[in-house]
Amino acid sequence: MSINTRNLRHTQEDSENEGDMVRVSTNRGEASKSAAQTIYGSLSSSSSVSVPNGSVGHMGRTESRMCGWFPESGKMSPVRRTFCLFVTFDLILTFILWVIYTQLIGDSSVWEAFTKQLAGFTIKTSLFDTVMLATMRFTFLILGYALLRLDHWWVIALTTFLTCGYLLAKCFLFNFKDNNNNPLSYVVLIISFVLAWAETWFLDFKVIPVEKKHRDRVNQNRQYVSERSRLIGDSEQGGMSGEDHEYYSPLVTPDGSDDEGEHHHGYQTPRRGHSRQEQDFVRQAQEAMDVTLDLMKMEEGWKFQAGDSLETGIVHSQFFKQYKRKIFRLQALVNMDPKRIWEELAYGTNNSPQWNPTLVECRTLETIDDNTEISYNIAAEAAGGLVTSRDFVNVRCWGVRGGVYLSCACGTTYPDMPPQKKYVRGENGPGGIILQVSPEDPSKSLLTWFLNSSLKGWIPQSAVEQGLSGFLLDYLKYLSQRIDELSTEEVS
Repeated sequence: MSINTRNLRHTQEDSENEGDMVRVSTNRGEASKSAAQTIYGSLSSSSSVSVPNGSVGHMGRTESRMCGWFPESGKMSPVRRTFCLFVTFDLILTFILWVIYTQLIGDSSVWEAFTKQLAGFTIKTSLFDTVMLATMRFTFLILGYALLRLDHWWVIALTTFLTCGYLLAKCFLFNFKDNNNNPLSYVVLIISFVLAWAETWFLDFKVIPVEKKHRDRVNQNRQYVSERSRLIGDSEQGGMSGEDHEYYSPLVTPDGSDDEGEHHHGYQTPRRGHSRQEQDFVRQAQEAMDVTLDLMKMEEGWKFQAGDSLETGIVHSQFFKQYKRKIFRLQALVNMDPKRIWEELAYGTNNSPQWNPTLVECRTLETIDDNTEISYNIAAEAAGGLVTSRDFVNVRCWGVRGGVYLSCACGTTYPDMPPQKKYVRGENGPGGIILQVSPEDPSKSLLTWFLNSSLKGWIPQSAVEQGLSGFLLDYLKYLSQRIDELSTEEVS
């Protein structure tokens, strides 16, 4: 009896231990699941992603809006819609020109002229075939690119080939003398030729590349969400999978540090738990700063553009093949120590439109860490409205490297801020501002700004580059005024 009692007690204790182990395992699984949801749920507020528990995050809504710009969503992209409007304009313009031409060549009445053009049509005497060509282009292009939503060039290549071939033959066969060498007959033929090639250029260089770029961006976002979702799914099985990525954010030096001029004091303690997208932003910021420092070390190859002296600013430029454009360098002496100017440029960026009229808006979209953020800027119109407002999305960083103060930026893709309809999205390459103590006067700073920018749109880059020197000198003027205001405030 005593042995059986002891065995029964041991059996009960073993059962309780097994129950405790099951509860511990369950608690661990729940803790892992809770931790995963906490980590990635908190990141969704900044990175804007959706998690697979049925809730849709902000990135999901943004992705839907972006997909709505493309044929697979059932909606037509704005650039494709503009192309279809241009094709319609082609047909209407050609018809109007033909009507005017027909009225000018009428002998007795307008209707007789129309009858002669239509009923007595020949390739030698009538220009009604240009209207038929425009109708052919309109039919094929609207069918292919508006109804079928094709993203290949073969349809427009066919219409342009047929148009050019027919017009070339007509130029040899048409009897211009019987029409008294009417100038409008030349205009109708030339306009028909030009419009056909303009449509080809617009589709091949605008519609197809823009839509492909946005589709690639959406696919990247989907892949990014999928990778995050797999981590959540693995955590629901009782554990976290994937790497615990570690990265460092350079560029921050504690205030009051005696060694802030040393290179190795410009780095933060490595951090964990940041998303892969945030790590990409930090890498872009690091590259922007590295490129800016490399540009500062380059002494040869810079060509003079504008300016008289360091007090009023001097601008140089140099063409770089990797960016396919010129990078501009502004050098100037400013009447304030570099750290104070750096603090204004690094931490007061959102207030810069108040003293810099070349900016309409400047705001932070997301703060990555203490010295890295995603910013959104809108540049004001220029050249009396000839150059419309541009907007830019940049990853921006600031810090101290080797005794110099830097504020750098580089254009980036941010899912929550796709291109806006009312602005042309510009593009900034790596660049930024470097501030260091003037060797001649410690109370002054030597400012160097490397501007690497493309305004996109219809304006040729060569025309943009001609105006960037004046833009840099204007910025220096506004910055000098701001420095005078800060000096007055500090004195008072």
